[in-house]
Amino acid sequence: MTYRERSFSELLVGDVASKLVHTASTVSSKASIREVIEKMAANPLSRKVYVVDEQGRYRGTVSTETILRLLGYRVGVRKDGGISFMRFLVDALKEDAGHIMVKGSTVTTSTKLTTALDIMVNEHLNDLPVVDADGILIGEMASLELLEEGKALFDESPRD
Repeated sequence: MTYRERSFSELLVGDVASKLVHTASTVSSKASIREVIEKMAANPLSRKVYVVDEQGRYRGTVSTETILRLLGYRVGVRKDGGISFMRFLVDALKEDAGHIMVKGSTVTTSTKLTTALDIMVNEHLNDLPVVDADGILIGEMASLELLEEGKALFDESPRD
């Protein structure tokens, strides 16, 4: 059975991942926030930069939302108040990727697409890092790739 003959529930991450985001953006945990922003801007189809160790193993994710929040604190668009000020103080000390990354879920090329969808829905994610059996980052699964595969599920069926 060819790839296009399989249903959504039969597809694997490896069947669709990296069609849109060909190379995941990566930095080390010591990368500056500026470097993270530059990597994001250079790869506009991705909304993430992945933090990897010297061997390329996935360590965490820096999202656009995190960077936007830091920008908001820097330019003062965040609301005044005790909680916001405390967040500013904590975030002001975060000057490298290792301090702002979040350890997230990963998938492999052999993960079922439905499992990846479940992770994305339950963890409110738009993208997932794809790793090999050793945890080395090999790509990114973008939500647009899921949408492309899933749109056929919404085809109108003939009415009786």
